[in-house]
Amino acid sequence: MLLPLHICFLWHQHQPEYRVGDTFVLPWVRMHAAKDYRDLPRLLQRYPVKHTINLVPSMLAQIEAYNDGMLDVVELLCNRLIKGLTQADQDKVCEWIGTLQLTMMEGLPRLQEITRMAREQGSGCLQWQDAIDAMVLWHVAWCGPITRELEGRIKGLIIKQRGYTPDDLTCILDCVRDAMRDVVPTMTSLNAEQFETSITPFHHPILPLVIDTNVARECMPESPLPEPAYIAPEHAARHVRRAIEYWKELSGKTTRGMWPAEGSLSMHTLEMLAGHGIRWTATDEANLRRSRGQAYARTDAFFPYNVSTKHGDISVLFRDHGLSDAIGFTYSSWKPGDAAEDFACRLEERRTWIMEDLGDDALEHAVIPVILDGENCWEFYEGNGAPFLDALMSRLSDTTRFQSMTCSEVSSTTTHRHLDRLAAGSWIDGNFSIWIGSPATNLAWSLLRDAKLALEGAGLGDQEIAQIMEVVEASDWFWWYDERHNAPHKGSFDVAFREHMRSIFERAAQQPPVDLTRPLTEVATMDSIRRIPVVFSTSAMHRANAIVRDLALETHEDWQRLRVRLERKPLGNEEVVLQVLGNDGFERSCLIAEDELLWRSPLHDEGFAWHNDNELALYLHTREKWNVRVIEDKPDGGKLASNIDLTSQ
Repeated sequence: MLLPLHICFLWHQHQPEYRVGDTFVLPWVRMHAAKDYRDLPRLLQRYPVKHTINLVPSMLAQIEAYNDGMLDVVELLCNRLIKGLTQADQDKVCEWIGTLQLTMMEGLPRLQEITRMAREQGSGCLQWQDAIDAMVLWHVAWCGPITRELEGRIKGLIIKQRGYTPDDLTCILDCVRDAMRDVVPTMTSLNAEQFETSITPFHHPILPLVIDTNVARECMPESPLPEPAYIAPEHAARHVRRAIEYWKELSGKTTRGMWPAEGSLSMHTLEMLAGHGIRWTATDEANLRRSRGQAYARTDAFFPYNVSTKHGDISVLFRDHGLSDAIGFTYSSWKPGDAAEDFACRLEERRTWIMEDLGDDALEHAVIPVILDGENCWEFYEGNGAPFLDALMSRLSDTTRFQSMTCSEVSSTTTHRHLDRLAAGSWIDGNFSIWIGSPATNLAWSLLRDAKLALEGAGLGDQEIAQIMEVVEASDWFWWYDERHNAPHKGSFDVAFREHMRSIFERAAQQPPVDLTRPLTEVATMDSIRRIPVVFSTSAMHRANAIVRDLALETHEDWQRLRVRLERKPLGNEEVVLQVLGNDGFERSCLIAEDELLWRSPLHDEGFAWHNDNELALYLHTREKWNVRVIEDKPDGGKLASNIDLTSQ
């Protein structure tokens, strides 16, 4: 009889620290509380499939602050709208409705109408009634299907469709608040037979970099790093310790596992986790591949590994990159049943690999870890992902084919492989390039180092300094300083980070080493060429394994050089196509594959050259404006496309 294939789901729930002073500068903790944090486990518990839900303590602490009465900028806007409508508030209403994905507005025709009107005519077209309707429906759009079921008042608001009153606006705000108050009780009362709860270090720091930024040289030997390094192992330990203590206080339970922020691990990090009693952790299969080198086989990531530290062994799981990203990025545009069936077929493919390479008995100890963000992807799905998850969990409930496990159950199995040393890296491309190595991210780390030194010079003790610094050690500041990530409120993170840093230097009675009144990216890149990141999604999530990083245009007399920087060269059947259209009406095209580069231009004296190993230069006659379409073809048939407008300076 064929053994069932073991699968292991981990859903990571996280939002950055949005508190600045006595206000939340962005509302996303509140909105995801209404859309995802209680919806996901309540939906999953309908099926006999086991899951691990991973929570970030700083996100839970923000929910507590909301429950204690703190308001965010959207709530303050709604309070003002009840009294009247100013031009500034018209602009803000348009700004917020512009953040919605089309899928979130399905079934809300009045919201679609206002959004279209604002886009076509500008914010000045909104009347007071439009603004009230917009903000009522904006909140409805952010309520997940379970929240809509549990909060019956929302159904009445949907039926009403338009002509909302201030009382209706107050009603939907109350519904969202009620949903948020239910998040922690939902998480702490999950059935232990089906759900495990794990945590992330308190403020979601990249632990290996907080311990010592020089660790990035392991996986990024050619990248410039901040000099001197930022070294704060005692701060990293505080994030771990506080997270364990906070969850124990909140739930009465001691966590056995930690998903590290962005799957970032190193040997020092594993030692620290083991020293705090953590028995399992996880990262991406790319780091196992780097750890094993040429010995790596296609089924290696389908087994848990023990890594020895001076505090004992710790179990490490390696996420299946393809399956995890399929849910995070691919299936949102598929029919739910088709997506669920494809996922099940991919699992069967992995079963076949295990049996072919290792024999049928290996299925007894193999497990496929699927680990991904548990909130951001759903706004791109029909019904906030509920139809897809219903279809998927229904298929995975077939215990003759699949057997689900929590991460602790996987880690407690007696049969583990042993890994002598884990290569340092994250879940994105097996390195830390998102959070360090660019002018802006390196400057941010240097500011942290200078702030720490300033606090030490002011006579503060180590633990007090660690407490002051923990917010600015969060991964999210560095994430948004990476040029590949864009979102409507990206600038808010820079403003908040600089405000936190200004406050720290003020506390130390020292002047900051750089001008904190200006955006950090501006300070860091004053002498650099302007690079335009290539973005393949409007999601805040990072699409791992993209090939093209950014474009830059340089002009010299009658020639221009279009510099195309790659994360890496295409591999196997991957291809990158660049379609370059100038305002002369002629199109140039370039195909980049593993073993060839093809260039076509109607002008014989235009050409190309490799600027360095990962940067291609296209030499073009000068034009005022270029449109560049970047297309990446993947071996699995997937396609990424992005349009970039470049204007000569």
